[in-house]
Amino acid sequence: MMKRSTLSALGAVALFGCGGGESDQPSPAPAPAPAAATEAAPAASGPVAVDWISVDDGARTVTIDLVAGSTDANNRWNFNGYANGEATIVVPVGYTVTVNFENRDPVNYHSFSVLQRAASYPAVFDDATPVFEGAVTSNATSITEATAPGGGTESISFTASAAGGYALVCPVPAHAVTGMWIGFDVSDSGESGLRS
Repeated sequence: MMKRSTLSALGAVALFGCGGGESDQPSPAPAPAPAAATEAAPAASGPVAVDWISVDDGARTVTIDLVAGSTDANNRWNFNGYANGEATIVVPVGYTVTVNFENRDPVNYHSFSVLQRAASYPAVFDDATPVFEGAVTSNATSITEATAPGGGTESISFTASAAGGYALVCPVPAHAVTGMWIGFDVSDSGESGLRS
């Protein structure tokens, strides 16, 4: 037992005895402070290819297979599973866009119109006139005459004639205000696909 406590005491003296007094040696220079980390701006993620958006650059066309109520997300008030602006379809400016629309919601009528992007949308649309001529389904604001539930379909075509940030919105009463909208960007750089 004596050996162990003697060794412990010697270890403590060796450990603490070296730094207590004055010394002729100059103190080492303090280590430089680490440089402040600079945060890089997050890289803008470009759109990615998805199987429901097809682009033919030679023909300057985009075909979108758009499905309302494809999942349970947002009480089935979604487009291809996306709602509340959490995804954005990107098409090149000047291309002809054909949207093959299907409503798989078993209960509710749905529609869409390409509108100006907004921070929020009204519960009832007085006007759902699209930003591009023809970029709206039939009876878009009707709760009983829009695209029928349980597999109703409609196809529309329009030209994405002006670059900018827009939205693809369901103007059936109460749908857009509760999140049934996604982004729709028309790119002047030729990008296409889905950004999420």
